[in-house]
Amino acid sequence: MAVALEELRKQLREKFPQAHAALGETGRFSPTAVMPFSVATFPAGGISEVMPEGAGSSLGLLLAGLMGEPIQPVSLPEFILVDGGDGFDPASFTEAACSKLLWLRCNSALEMLRVGELFVKDGNVPFVLLDAASLPSGELQAVPASVWWRLRQLAERTACRLVVLTSFPLIPCSSLRLVLTANVSLEDFDSPRRDLLGRLAAHRERLRRAT
Repeated sequence: MAVALEELRKQLREKFPQAHAALGETGRFSPTAVMPFSVATFPAGGISEVMPEGAGSSLGLLLAGLMGEPIQPVSLPEFILVDGGDGFDPASFTEAACSKLLWLRCNSALEMLRVGELFVKDGNVPFVLLDAASLPSGELQAVPASVWWRLRQLAERTACRLVVLTSFPLIPCSSLRLVLTANVSLEDFDSPRRDLLGRLAAHRERLRRAT
């Protein structure tokens, strides 16, 4: 396991030699960024929270947008997906698209957070995505605020872009909170994913700062 992790670290260092550069000179969210499918949308060195506005498949579309539709598989993953509720379905994507992520399956919030902390702390992974959307709300609400603050401090230290997908406002120290909307219904079940992506929109929610 240690050998495999060290080899992954080496590959990620080679893949992302400037991965931890700040987002622009200020490191702040740009309202003109390509949303929500650009990695640069999410500030480096912080936690971004993404949630849907009501029920729908907008979070799945976000993931599809990040993966894209490459023709050929990439040699190294471009981001880490820590799947908190084991809800990701690789069969619904092409092999080339799946090659863009390293998928880690979990079965609880605790396991997801432990795995996520490992990669954020490592310092060689520029973009980590925690999918907590399918986890029970009670389990997520039981996570102490100190856990999220520790993750934020680690992200600041390593300049990692840490994004958490959730179904409701959860994180007390978010740097950015995006709310996604998608005009999708059952009638669109067989529609091409690229057509559905065009309906996905996002707006930034105002954050309440702790005093």
